[in-house]
Amino acid sequence: MSVYTKINEEELKNHLNQYSIGSPISLTGISDGIENTNYLLKTDLKEYIFTIFENIDGGNITNYLMFMNHLSERGLLCPKVMKSKKDELFIEIKNKPSAIIEKLSGKSIISTDNPQCSMIGNLLAKFHNCGSDFNIDLKNTRGIEWCTESFKKLSSVITVSQSEIISRAIEMQKDLIAQDLPVGTIHADLFRDNVLFHNDKISGMIDFYYSCKGYLIYDLAVVVNDWCSDLDGKLIIDKCKNVMISYSEQRNINSDEFNYWQHALVAGALRFYLSRLLDLHYPKIGEITHIKDPGVFENILIDRLNNKYETVSDTD
Repeated sequence: MSVYTKINEEELKNHLNQYSIGSPISLTGISDGIENTNYLLKTDLKEYIFTIFENIDGGNITNYLMFMNHLSERGLLCPKVMKSKKDELFIEIKNKPSAIIEKLSGKSIISTDNPQCSMIGNLLAKFHNCGSDFNIDLKNTRGIEWCTESFKKLSSVITVSQSEIISRAIEMQKDLIAQDLPVGTIHADLFRDNVLFHNDKISGMIDFYYSCKGYLIYDLAVVVNDWCSDLDGKLIIDKCKNVMISYSEQRNINSDEFNYWQHALVAGALRFYLSRLLDLHYPKIGEITHIKDPGVFENILIDRLNNKYETVSDTD
């Protein structure tokens, strides 16, 4: 993530005294992402990810971190959150909550192939199954209310064409959430940069801070939009089928979900189009900044609005 909160050597040493993870060797800012401050922390025992939460309150953070350990305990490829000597999941530093998290091996990928798309479909379904018995209701911070408020905030800085695209998408999202579709705890941000690969296999999934209760088909659509789109934003059918076939091997997609597949794709694209527009027009200030191009999701959103992609429902 971008670095918004700087930590000096003495602050780090005092902070780590509250843990049993060794003495600090180095702390290096990580530039990927835009929401929180992330450091690579090396101690004389191991490597960790040291996260400082910039926009999440302590109560919600506890729920996210509990969810991560819930998944880890069930054998999913999810990093474990380290507890302090007092059994705390997070501790404040510079008046901000922070957590120290196990660093998994591997790196994220830039482009995808069919086998990788099969792997992520399988992992997402396992994630949905493992999260089915997590009883804490994680709040959706990027739901329809956020979309409409973001649209209002952007109204004075976007073009008429962009406004029309967003309006159409919001109407489709409203139609989607009016349906009675399968709900569970979703990741809601399982992009390529949140999945690690090692030796051509998935070694982990990360960044659960948008996880929430939501439609499972929406989570699948978020994955497909990022993993299965070409450079012009069009859906690559073969990749999409690989995702959905492998997903269906772990969890059945019912006919009602297929009927609203286009709506889910649109809703998934809208959420990231809006967040990237907000980051572009109302950027946060950090030592390291990483703003993603909203044009990528503008192309994806336009494509999903104009195409039903009915063939992707044929997973037989």
